[in-house]
Amino acid sequence: MYTIIPPPLSQAPYVLNLWHTYSQNLATQTLHSDGCISILFVISGNSTIDNTRLSNSAYLVGPHTKSLRWHFSSQRQYLLGVRLTPLGAKNFTKTPLKELKNQCIELQDAVPICKHVIDALMSQNHPINEKIKILLQWLEAQFQSGMHCLPDAFLKVNKHINMSPRSIKFSELYDTLNISSRRVERAFCQTMGISAKELATLVEVSRARDLIKAHPSTPLTDIAHQLDYADQSHFIRQFKKVMNITPKQYRKRT
Repeated sequence: MYTIIPPPLSQAPYVLNLWHTYSQNLATQTLHSDGCISILFVISGNSTIDNTRLSNSAYLVGPHTKSLRWHFSSQRQYLLGVRLTPLGAKNFTKTPLKELKNQCIELQDAVPICKHVIDALMSQNHPINEKIKILLQWLEAQFQSGMHCLPDAFLKVNKHINMSPRSIKFSELYDTLNISSRRVERAFCQTMGISAKELATLVEVSRARDLIKAHPSTPLTDIAHQLDYADQSHFIRQFKKVMNITPKQYRKRT
């Protein structure tokens, strides 16, 4: 359904992957947020991400703190997308990333893009390989003049979030690392557009989804304990805050 393409080595620090699809009757998708920013080209077809209608345009999908539902019309969908790393997002637009949180906006509202580039990417006459080549050239130009490293405060805290998102105590961590909470929050807002605590919640729920899928018959109480929750009710609240459904409902869907 979707073809995923790794970026060239020169763009690997900035781009997680590129993807495209040319399909009809696509089923509704759930977009699980990991705090990353995406670029989306809707070449043909109509769809809706939550309350945002998408049709024949280019979009910038900001960092979301909740999973999103992507509904498609019965038309054939021709879509091309790029997922950016935190370094890529930081260098991609001058718009403060925190202003993009939980937003899906027109790409040209956030980034200057030449008309001949957008026309080539949106044209149905250009083959997909040519579109990807044009897109990569444009992205390379976007990243050339940017920063080539992330804030030290972000790197240190992000490492701990990925190791133990549930058990992390931020005030104690900041004391241990000898950095102020203000410095950390500024680094996260500049790099991802969301707070360190919001990212930790996303990582935490992502691990919960993985455990539920990997162990379909394990009681949810046991999964909650594996994830360091004191009780199942707290686990359900955290999961639903991101997913909009309970762990039990998610298990039935998968």
